[in-house]
Order: sequence, then structure tokens, then C-alpha cells
Amino acid sequence: MKMTGLETIQKLRQESFNEKTEKKLLSHPYLTAAKNGTLTKSQRRAFAREQYLIQLSDARSFASLAGHEGFAPTSLSDAIAPKPNPPESPVDLFQFLLGGELYAAPLLLEYAKQLDLDEESLKSPNSDYCISAKAQAYPSYWARLALSKQRAAGAAACAVNFPAWGRMCQRLLEALRDGEAYPEYTSDDDAGLAFVKFFATPIEDLDVMAATIIEEENVSYEELVEPVRLLQEYEIMFWDAIFEA
Repeated sequence: MKMTGLETIQKLRQESFNEKTEKKLLSHPYLTAAKNGTLTKSQRRAFAREQYLIQLSDARSFASLAGHEGFAPTSLSDAIAPKPNPPESPVDLFQFLLGGELYAAPLLLEYAKQLDLDEESLKSPNSDYCISAKAQAYPSYWARLALSKQRAAGAAACAVNFPAWGRMCQRLLEALRDGEAYPEYTSDDDAGLAFVKFFATPIEDLDVMAATIIEEENVSYEELVEPVRLLQEYEIMFWDAIFEA
């Protein structure tokens, strides 16, 4: 008997590769440094610089997976999400995620502002920082999934990866908010922490939205394992890259 979408997601989360990913992220040196108050300004700037490009790329990928062709803004700060197609359909996961990226874009600029970075400096080549291929592997893989219209693989990857990303953001939020080494942050309501706080908040009905797509696409479990595993590995690579900055 074929598994339901929710059963598929649960099984993917129990895969050994995911358990290994969770352990690596739990003890990642970037979060350890943040908690210990030794995270440098360069490392925090790297988070902003890499995330700026990741958001831009992911928004385009999510738009494509939601069925919108030609959505290619050069900045998300003033971008408007295309309307759902058809408009009366239930909320599509990728339409929802596109909206989230657009909402979070100005929040990232506030985070960067605390580090003396404006949008122009984030989008322009900079002599003191080279964008990391290791960090950008994550959005590059999303672009690959979008190009090949792998909606089920993308949905499964979201269901497994996004909670892991969210937990990392929650730990980073707590470390920056509570650490004496970061006096510019005073509370959860600090504008400079709004981006991290937004992604630390669990996505309501994530599993249901992802399961709906998995069932609609009628793919086998085996077809989903590799994309999920790769995206989890790319998640680790992102954190490795900004720690090395």
C-alpha cells in the first residue's frame, strides 16, 4: 500500500542521513561561537551577504515551482509576488514560500544595517568578501529543482529542511539576543533580529502543504530521498561557509 504524503515526510525525517544532519547542525561551530560570544563581525556579515543572494535565488525558484514563469527581480525589496493561478485554488506551498521570502527581504536589510551593510553593498561585488560557492550550493540546487519542475522533491525537501533551518535560526536568535558580546541586540523585538526571528518561527501547516504536493505528483519514495539528502547537506555547507568567513 502506498504511503500518504504525511507518512512519506515522517519516514524521510527518520532516515539516517537526516539524523546525522541534525546532529551536525546541533553542534555546529557557528552556533557555538555565537553562544560563546566569539562570533566575529565578519562571520555575521557573511550570514547577511550569503542570505541576500540565497533569498533572491530562492524567490525565483519558488515562483517557478508555483507556476510563475518570468519572475526574475533584481531585488526583493520592492518585488511583488505574482497572484496564485488559479486564484481560487488552495494555498500552494511554493506560492506561500515565495510570499515569505518577499516579506523577509526588508528584515534581512535591517539585520545587515546593524553590521554597517546596505543593500547596495550586499548586491555588489566587494573586495573584502568573496561570495562562497559552498554557501551558494543550497540555492543553486533549488534552482535545479525548479528548472526540472520537481515539485514533489521540492515539497519533501521543504518539509525536512525548513524545520532544521528554523531551529538553527532559533539558536542564533537566542545567542545574539542574550549574549553580552552583542549589546546592539536587546530583545526579540529588535529590528536587527527580525529576520532571524521570522525564520525561527515554525511554518504553520508546512507538512500538510508539502504532503498535498507529494500526493498530487504521484512519485515514489525512492525518487524523493536523494533531493532531500542533498539539500540537507547543502544546509550544512552554508553554515560551514559563513563560519569560515
